[in-house]
Amino acid sequence: MNKLAVFVGIVLLVLAVFYGKHEWTKNSRELFRRKLETVHNTLDDIKEHAKEFNVKEIVKVSDSIYMGIGFALANSIMIIAPEGVVIVDVTESYEAAAEILTEFRKITKKPITDIVYTHSHPDHTYGAKAFIEDPSKPPRVWAHESITKGFGQYFYGPNQAHYARSMRQFGVFLPDHLSSGIGISLRYGDGSSTLAIKYPDTFIKGDWEDAVLAGLPLRFVHIPGETDDQIGVWIPSEKAFLCADDLYKAFPNLYAIRGTTSRELMQWVRSIDKIIDLQPTMLVPSHTRAVIGHAEVATLLTEYRDAIQFVHDQTIRLINYGYTADEIGNMLKLPAQLAKNPYLREFYGTVKWSAKSVFTYYEGWFSGDPVDLDPLTRGERADRMVELIDKDGILDAAKKALKNEDFQWALELASFVARTDPENKQANDLRVEALIELGSRQLSNNGRNYYLTSAMEIASGLKLTSPSAAKLALISEFPLEYPLSAFPTIFRADECETRNETVYFNFQDPVSHHYVRFRNGVVIIRHEVPHNWDIKVSSSVSSWKQILTGESSAVVMLATGEISIEGGILAFKSFMGCFDRDIKYTNF
Repeated sequence: MNKLAVFVGIVLLVLAVFYGKHEWTKNSRELFRRKLETVHNTLDDIKEHAKEFNVKEIVKVSDSIYMGIGFALANSIMIIAPEGVVIVDVTESYEAAAEILTEFRKITKKPITDIVYTHSHPDHTYGAKAFIEDPSKPPRVWAHESITKGFGQYFYGPNQAHYARSMRQFGVFLPDHLSSGIGISLRYGDGSSTLAIKYPDTFIKGDWEDAVLAGLPLRFVHIPGETDDQIGVWIPSEKAFLCADDLYKAFPNLYAIRGTTSRELMQWVRSIDKIIDLQPTMLVPSHTRAVIGHAEVATLLTEYRDAIQFVHDQTIRLINYGYTADEIGNMLKLPAQLAKNPYLREFYGTVKWSAKSVFTYYEGWFSGDPVDLDPLTRGERADRMVELIDKDGILDAAKKALKNEDFQWALELASFVARTDPENKQANDLRVEALIELGSRQLSNNGRNYYLTSAMEIASGLKLTSPSAAKLALISEFPLEYPLSAFPTIFRADECETRNETVYFNFQDPVSHHYVRFRNGVVIIRHEVPHNWDIKVSSSVSSWKQILTGESSAVVMLATGEISIEGGILAFKSFMGCFDRDIKYTNF
């Protein structure tokens, strides 16, 4: 009997009862249990791979380099320099970072002089303040200059959608969570951890930059891969390279199902080539254990970059033969020499998802088949299917598909009915069962977690809504340009498309000028003084942030003179009413 499958099934049933969102029939329970008892899965392989990071420990790479592994999704790396300590990456939460710092302090008491963000992802940046032991003498925080664009995505990108999809990909809410593929778990997003980011104050420009940190000469190298802002750290005296997320002990996320822009694969290949050219004898990743030995490092990096190039090149070749993204994804397999490399097993990304992403990068959303040029929406297709066959006929076919272990077809059929009738218990039972079956067969932890979390959402009524505390923490720490730049993507064009007006924001401490203009159903943001304005808001930066975060209200600050509004308070309130309340504008 598959113990994990039975456990997941029981947990989902308990959650269904606890939340009271989905009533399970006796027959569906029995069917559910029978299926779970015989389900095939990849549990043993996943458990073995998770040993890479499933124990909290400090790993000594050399006398001066130590890695905190197993405390969070990402590692935190300590470099002991002549005059202090440099911390590279800080995990995703204050709690995880504080645990690592406690262990680091058992090794050295030297002051932390510098923090390095290898890139903008939360699991590398959100725990920074745990490493600031003396707020009166904070360490410098280094990052590549392009990180500002990466951080901007947390304000003006599809952040709510990415939050929900990230929680599924990393399985944050799953009971008895096994692995996240590149780390044991993401300690962020469920409300039990604290966001503690520190905005960088020292920016690296260009492809590389030499620096001396705490008396130690090193080189920052721009190595874009998962992100365009990624940097690695080269320590010549150790012949050690800290390679960030350019290498995992898993096939890379050349595309992330949590949602990302298309990643440029050949840029990633060129970044690994930069590392190879340095001829390191120690490779220190941010998500797995160090690799020691020049030959071992060179061989591993060569095969890793060749796997990425293979997916890129062969996808283009098959595009030129006229195949579509889904066809190419099913056709492409790594060469045997690469497939047997333990660093290229699909515990994280997959060749199939990656090939589809390459197709999208070069060809966009259109498959080339005219049937896809203006297809029916999912809702329209579901309505037509139900009209054509009827609900009972579709559900009978879904049951038959489940019996025949055709789980994807069963999921699609049941989803037709669920889309037209969201409360249909039989359709939802079938969807949950199909999702469990599909999830239990995934080697990729991303796929496994996504399927099982989706089943849990249907069964328990779990709602994946981004914690407001995270948004408020970002507003408090980041320059005002970031929350102001979110205005265009929270604009209610359907209600305010005919308005034409300009609001000028005049901030002090420090001085900055910005304006927000409505025009033709869009919002224009400029970080300068406007030629003309309808409303002028004057405030200190700290006062405005208190309003945005809900620490104070505009009414109170107007009364005390901490904020002034020219052009009419009601006019400004009407202006702010044109935006979604995603950010705390409810104080107006």
